[in-house]
Amino acid sequence: MAIARGNLYFGQLADAKADIYSPTSLDAMVHLIMLHNTNTTAEDVELLYHDGTSEYLFLNYEMAANETFLLQFRNEGFYVEDAGKITGNTTTASKVTIKIDGSTEA
Repeated sequence: MAIARGNLYFGQLADAKADIYSPTSLDAMVHLIMLHNTNTTAEDVELLYHDGTSEYLFLNYEMAANETFLLQFRNEGFYVEDAGKITGNTTTASKVTIKIDGSTEA
């Protein structure tokens, strides 16, 4: 089995909880989540992991204006099974950019 590493998702957070990333058919390992607040005011950011049954909050962070925040997962990374997904939201739609890098089975 080959492992492909690269960009898993790039976009902007909504102001209501929405799906951000879900593996298409294979499990994935998230290595890095980068967030950047483009707003001139603070933004409250929430990221959650949904395992197919229940949802768990793993980041609740107030980002200052123009702040960049990196969340790095060491070793194998943060495991997202193919039935799982990452969801999230922020205070104001389209003001927080999110990039998720990781690995998938190729």
